[in-house]
Amino acid sequence: MFYFELEYDTMKSMKILAFDTSNNSCSVAISEGQTILAYIEDLTPSMQASMLLPMIEEALTNAKLSYNDIEYLAVTSGPGSFTGIRIGLAAATGILLGSKIKGGCLSNFDILYYRAKQQVKHYDKVVVLLDAYRNQLYLQIFGQNIKSEPLLLEYDEAIDLIQQQKGTIIVTGSGAGFVYNKLISLHDLIILPRFTRIKAMHICRYADELLNQRVGLSPIEPLYIRPPDAKITMRS
Repeated sequence: MFYFELEYDTMKSMKILAFDTSNNSCSVAISEGQTILAYIEDLTPSMQASMLLPMIEEALTNAKLSYNDIEYLAVTSGPGSFTGIRIGLAAATGILLGSKIKGGCLSNFDILYYRAKQQVKHYDKVVVLLDAYRNQLYLQIFGQNIKSEPLLLEYDEAIDLIQQQKGTIIVTGSGAGFVYNKLISLHDLIILPRFTRIKAMHICRYADELLNQRVGLSPIEPLYIRPPDAKITMRS
């Protein structure tokens, strides 16, 4: 993440529009401060392209707001579905270009770290594991003042890395279940297998928290850890 000066007072309750399409589903939320004014989700897979903009319009209607009332837009950058990530970021870019709204990204790692902090108050590190399919996991480690680079690992590699961590460790995310049996016997380890789905309401609240701390979100760009399967071949 990068820092920048906001035009808002640090304690001002901003109206934030947030959405996630990176996880093969779609959710949209609008908040003012920590209060959620509207929340809509649809878990129908692979329908984000047709559903996102109507869901945003519905959320604005439910909140009795228009785009002119929104001060900040937050969207997930991944990792996740390549197509879903592109849909969300393209929509965010279009909204920002056609308005005075400021915007930025939070990763799926960031949101699950935020949720873990809400559930466990005393810890040394949070290890977020995301299902990367193909018997692999995306992994990122958060501490009080640290944030590792995200990695793509085999199950055994992820287990070894977690076992090397010191102190009270939280393990969370959609990939936690795949290594649960190998980690459950470790001391000072807290596994949070629930609440792994990314919801736009949590994006709103974490974005509001960060912005009031004068911490900027990441730029509007994708977080791709695994390269795309499709290869571009040059014809002579």
